[in-house]
Amino acid sequence: MNMGTLKIFRDLIDTGSFSKTAELNYISQSAVSQQVKKLELVLKCRLISRLTNKIILTSCGDKFYETSKKIVLLYENSMVSIKQLSASKVAEEIKISTIYSAGIYLVQNYVKKFMVNYPGAKVSVEYRRFSQIHGDIISGRSDFGFMACPCRKLKGVTMSPVAEEEMVIVTSLSDKLAHKKTLAVRELDGLDFIFFDKVFPSRKYVDDFFKKRGVKVNIKMELDNIETIKTAVMSGMGLSMLPLSTIRDDEKAGRLHAARFSDAEVSRPVYLVCNKSRQLPPAAKAFIEIVLKDKHVPGPAVQGQNKP
Repeated sequence: MNMGTLKIFRDLIDTGSFSKTAELNYISQSAVSQQVKKLELVLKCRLISRLTNKIILTSCGDKFYETSKKIVLLYENSMVSIKQLSASKVAEEIKISTIYSAGIYLVQNYVKKFMVNYPGAKVSVEYRRFSQIHGDIISGRSDFGFMACPCRKLKGVTMSPVAEEEMVIVTSLSDKLAHKKTLAVRELDGLDFIFFDKVFPSRKYVDDFFKKRGVKVNIKMELDNIETIKTAVMSGMGLSMLPLSTIRDDEKAGRLHAARFSDAEVSRPVYLVCNKSRQLPPAAKAFIEIVLKDKHVPGPAVQGQNKP
């Protein structure tokens, strides 16, 4: 006698039908009859009596049904609890290293989606310089990371494109360009700009953009933090070229103005970076599946070097 046999007997009494019981348990009607006969042989008593289109429990059958129902229900509830416990263990902890701009405006959306499916998870997001992210992943300090515009070869990792962030020109509300919704690249020639430091890949990406179009801007300040750049722009110290996602809230709140390009489509690629040789834990794999499913950038994972 096993759990499957008890379940079949319970289902038979609950449905009152051999055909429905067979369907519920993916077996034939004759197999249902055989299981009942087997039970009666083991217990050495009649459990049911069959009338036209009706199944009647004997006194022994009534007692066995109540017991079977309790045992099967206890088993099914235990299986549900075990699966839930297993799911929570899968999502124990994930460690992510990311550049600040991608982390605060992009990665947090992935975290929210992940937590819906794994509410017991612990996700640690650490904001790091792009130069530190590679070391975190290679050393195992982080399970994976996110960086934008990698423009040099990174050994031992794979980089999968997961997002394209539209780049816009950001001005203070008092700037002469603040009334413009779009502008041509040439209009920026000779204007004061606030950029990331030259060590950042995003800076090289912007420099290359202007160089290819023959536009020379006046670099007034070089900073290492996107929030600091936004503050400098708000104060009227110059313009900047930033991902639209990073200034949406400031634009809605009336702190900054964003203008799109009328003669160019500019977007900054963001990459998911993983260690090529490391076997990730189940929680990290589940998170990455959400990221790759949600991505809106075509293209396979790239090993080594990526060119935006």
